[in-house]
Amino acid sequence: MGSCVQCEKEAAVMLSRRNRAVERTLASSLKKAGPISKNRQGHQKKDNKSYTKRLILCFLVTTFALMSSSLVVGQFLLSKNERTPSLFESLSTYGEGAAATSSMYSGKTKPTNTACDGYRGIYHIEKGDIGGAAGTVFFQFVIGQLIWAEKYNFKPWVYFNNISYIIYDPLVHGRGAGVNFTMLGGANVTYINRPNGQWRDSVPGPPGNLHALSPKKFIFTGNGVWENYFEPVSDFVPGDKSCENKPLVTMDLYLVTPGVHGFAEWAPRCWRYQYLPDYITKPHIPLQEWLEPQRKIANRVLNEYIRFLPYIKNKAEGVNPSCALSENSCLGIHIRQSDKAAGRRQIQTDEFLPYVEAFIGSGGQWVYLATDSVNVVQHIKKNWPAQVQPRIRSMGDDIIRSKDDQAVFDIGSHHQTNTEILIEILALSKCQFMIHGLSAVTETSIWINVDLHYTSVNLEDPDHLNPNRFGALVGRVLEGENASQIVLAQRKSDWWKKDVSPFSLPTPTHAACNDFDGVLLIAEVGHQAGAGTAFFSSVVNQLIYAERYNLIPWIRLGNESEYIYDSEVHGTGPSRSIDGSTTKKVQMLAHRFNSSYLYPGPPASSEFRPTAKSVLHGNGIWESYFSQVSDFHPDDTSCLGKPLIRMDHQLVTSNLNSWAPWSVKAWRYDQIPDELWKPDDQKLKEWLKPMRTRAHEIVEKYFKFHPFIEHRALEVNPVNGSSPCLAVHLRNSDKGKEKFRTKFPPNKFRDYMQAFVQAGGRHIYIASDSHRTLEYINDHFPPEITRTIRTQGPYVVRSTKKWPIHFLEKHHRTNLEALVDILAVSKCSLLLHGNSAVSEAAVYLNPELHDHSVNWEDTDRMSVPEFRALSQEILRRTESDPIDHAPIQRSVDSRSIDRPPRILQGSSRRRCRKNAIVYLAQKRHSSYQGRDSYGMLLKSFDLVYKNYLSLNNHANNTDLIIFHTDDFGKEDLDAFESRISTSFRNLVRLVDISNTTYWKRPKWHENDDPADWYAFPLFSEGYRRMMHFFAIDIWHFFSDHRSETGCNYEYIMRFDEDSYLHSPIRYDVFDFMKTNDYYYGFRLCAYELQVTQRVWKLWTRRKKKPEPIRDIDLEMCGVYNNFFIAKLSHYQSPQVQDFLHFVDRQGFIYRRRLGDLMIHSMATYAFTMPEKIHRFLDFTYEHGTVNHTSGCVVWGGIQAGFDDPSADQTLDSFYQKNVVQVGGCSNQDYILSEKDLSPTYSHLPPSLKGKIGLRTIMAGKIELPDKGILSG
Repeated sequence: MGSCVQCEKEAAVMLSRRNRAVERTLASSLKKAGPISKNRQGHQKKDNKSYTKRLILCFLVTTFALMSSSLVVGQFLLSKNERTPSLFESLSTYGEGAAATSSMYSGKTKPTNTACDGYRGIYHIEKGDIGGAAGTVFFQFVIGQLIWAEKYNFKPWVYFNNISYIIYDPLVHGRGAGVNFTMLGGANVTYINRPNGQWRDSVPGPPGNLHALSPKKFIFTGNGVWENYFEPVSDFVPGDKSCENKPLVTMDLYLVTPGVHGFAEWAPRCWRYQYLPDYITKPHIPLQEWLEPQRKIANRVLNEYIRFLPYIKNKAEGVNPSCALSENSCLGIHIRQSDKAAGRRQIQTDEFLPYVEAFIGSGGQWVYLATDSVNVVQHIKKNWPAQVQPRIRSMGDDIIRSKDDQAVFDIGSHHQTNTEILIEILALSKCQFMIHGLSAVTETSIWINVDLHYTSVNLEDPDHLNPNRFGALVGRVLEGENASQIVLAQRKSDWWKKDVSPFSLPTPTHAACNDFDGVLLIAEVGHQAGAGTAFFSSVVNQLIYAERYNLIPWIRLGNESEYIYDSEVHGTGPSRSIDGSTTKKVQMLAHRFNSSYLYPGPPASSEFRPTAKSVLHGNGIWESYFSQVSDFHPDDTSCLGKPLIRMDHQLVTSNLNSWAPWSVKAWRYDQIPDELWKPDDQKLKEWLKPMRTRAHEIVEKYFKFHPFIEHRALEVNPVNGSSPCLAVHLRNSDKGKEKFRTKFPPNKFRDYMQAFVQAGGRHIYIASDSHRTLEYINDHFPPEITRTIRTQGPYVVRSTKKWPIHFLEKHHRTNLEALVDILAVSKCSLLLHGNSAVSEAAVYLNPELHDHSVNWEDTDRMSVPEFRALSQEILRRTESDPIDHAPIQRSVDSRSIDRPPRILQGSSRRRCRKNAIVYLAQKRHSSYQGRDSYGMLLKSFDLVYKNYLSLNNHANNTDLIIFHTDDFGKEDLDAFESRISTSFRNLVRLVDISNTTYWKRPKWHENDDPADWYAFPLFSEGYRRMMHFFAIDIWHFFSDHRSETGCNYEYIMRFDEDSYLHSPIRYDVFDFMKTNDYYYGFRLCAYELQVTQRVWKLWTRRKKKPEPIRDIDLEMCGVYNNFFIAKLSHYQSPQVQDFLHFVDRQGFIYRRRLGDLMIHSMATYAFTMPEKIHRFLDFTYEHGTVNHTSGCVVWGGIQAGFDDPSADQTLDSFYQKNVVQVGGCSNQDYILSEKDLSPTYSHLPPSLKGKIGLRTIMAGKIELPDKGILSG
């Protein structure tokens, strides 16, 4: 027995060595096969006859090598005179497939003689790549070639040769009579080269040489491999009469790989292969999102064409039986270790264990293990928990697995490894969840069961779910929720997909041209101008021209602007016809320094009449990003008879942008001669200053960004007046092709950035088109710089090599990201840059940057010490100079409130928004005697309006709902309007909940005697109803309200009558929560969860319940929920509602005064992942309970916000009023460090890490020091 095992090992080594030699021989032969040239259609073809001869020789050498390797191994094994070795066990153990197909073309399947009807011919899938194994060859390569066959209307036929030698087994696949038949020969698949693409970028194009076809007898030996495992992909059988006069076409190896494998955008890939360029791998898209459309394509093709043979399906069902989501849920884990390469990581076995435990802990039943490694199996048996091991299924120990890094296909029969891999793939696909790495095996499983896209975790994906989040996903799916909806709801929003309103022209005023001498149609900005040049330099110069010659401007750009035009976005909208009967030419003026350079002058006095009207297609590009620059309309009667001026490409790019003495210039363009550039030998900044001043006037007058772009810029660079930022613009991807600007490395700005930080700067915004630039900064710059850096984020279109961003992605997205960078840069007070239209545009928006910037390409640039001094001056000067940002528009719901509960609106015309600020208000407090509740409420309104609602159009994204119990009416709305503003009144909704289900005892308390309640009457029944409302009823109210009125609120933000917002919040809080997918936000901590001990124990002992994500530590922070923001759908979810109903049913709210603070805290911690909870620390907030006898604040107080420059003054005033003047109060005034400020939930940017210390004045158990991680 031992000698037999030894002989197998020796045979395997011999076979492995021979196979690798064959691979090297074939690769070498192909490399020498001949150069590539282009045919007349622009496609590539192999040059001269030597290529064909060499390819034939290559094929013969490979075939001989494979045959001789199998003969040698066979002779070696038989010479041992032992039992039939395992190399040949495929003939028995896996012989069903081989035996069934050994004579497949000898009468088993007969031609239909109609297979080619309606098709151009047969496409022969004869190979994958040289070194691909079963997952890659049988699926990725076949699916890609099937798609090609569909594209060009060819009937597919799979009959493999031995090029893909890892799947080819000569002892099984070399058997059989083979096939021979006659069809037309001589056709080939052409090459398509991507213009300016990578040198290897050739993909299969349409069939070529179809005009020179002749009948040819095709002879293929063996049984074709495919039908040992799968049913035929079509009804074609060699000899079909309908195909005899049609071509048989196949691809050469180079088109198969890298063509189909990597570069064909219509073919699916298994991961981001290292050799592929950015424009294919798209690193600006998260891996799962990049794979998603490819997986759906593969799933569609696989379902249509690829069907396993019954023996494989039966075996897969046998090893992983009866998987079903309802009762036999299964988690597949694929642990590949033996020969993993191609830039992939070998994942350690124990990395899978937390996910397995999370799956089982969330109700999962079975775990299917697929692995190529004996070591993995042994490790699991030895080290994984005893409670996990009985759940594990696999193919057992009787299959080929490696003991080291040798590939399984180098160990045994290729037919056996093919079969085992296919069984593993099918068994994995039966699972409802999967944990895996980068592999064609798991990718194929997902192609078979595409639902796994939403329920699988790829441990090589940097954004993969952690075990806790995976367990939560499993639990929700097992409870019946739709996995795709869960994942898509949690996905970061693709903000650039914002639905901009379809292009529509304003109604003609019929007066637009009254004060103008004509119309300037701005239709050209440069065929190859990027966003900075197109939207700013070229447009600004034409607007200057319009003002010089009293023309009304109208911008409508076309598809000639190829670097900014996106057919999917800009090709939509109605075409417009412009009457060209009065179109005038432009007079050309000679430049005073060189008369050979001409620039646009006034419109010519003579007219010319074009043969037809000018037709403008699409939506004009401009209005996807900006409002129109005038009220011109093509049908405006006031413009009839007035001249229309339109500059062409040459006139704009050279005559206007480069040579006009009054045009603005971003840098010295190649067309600008010496005598036209700085003719008075000025310094660059002196030369640019009047241009920038004029450009700013134009931009300020005409440019109005769409609000969602403004909002995005504020999101990525949330500046404020007390914390000026430094902007750095580094363009590198395609820079350096011009004469007068060059690339330079980011370390040129390192000392400047260091100087800014040393001067006290806290925020640096970097705009760059290069991933490598940002990586270099992150890896090589000191931490004091890197922690201050902001960018648009990791998933932005940036290049890693030479391809510019407009080559990598659809232009609408690249336009938007460039415009956001321009806006974000312009928000800063200092700028480091090179020659670029992007940085120049930022200066046009913020002219102060002219004197506060350093251009590395300016030889007279500011020195580092000068820049440090400038930074210090600006930081001192702007400490108390807040910046007010442009208003941001919000979408509104289309339905209004018109049904009970009894609701009185401040404005009957205002439609409900998506979010609501809520108060539960009263004019006289039911528990705190002598308290001026109404006066406190008005003060709270004043501060909320001043510091939030009046800023940046925030009022347009929220309603203000005042719940009350018959306390408020129209006279109060009038008082609000008189005291604050009409706009405040308009957003108010008074909701009377008296005598409703939202303001009465639950039925199990109907017979209670309040005298038996804890702390009654100190805390009245009204107070307990308030607690019940915010803990239980409010979620039901908004659910019912949605059903009755259609107002679908997403988030609510609570304030109490004594909640005071003391500093501005300039960003939209609701959008901030939604963008970051936070479910709950709070401001302060209350350490009083000890009172929840009893109810929490009762809950955890309950048998049938939603399992909490974590246990409750009674010492931890309880959310002081007089201010909170909650996502309604989360707190209305079944699991949270089940918990809340349980707590309510125990009677603790009324009988034991269990506060809404404690209930919110338990519900949030138990059912909300930590990353979904956010603690706000940026604004100053006050909430305190005053003892009406002593006048002291006895519970709560005030805490500074880190983004409030006036915080110390506000807290000083509070301390003087509430402590010093009252006297005898025990309030503490102290600083809380970052470790006590919920580091888990505060989500501080890197620039603030370790720098936060908030002044705090508190009483009671609110915001206690030395709590550390207990604060969250």
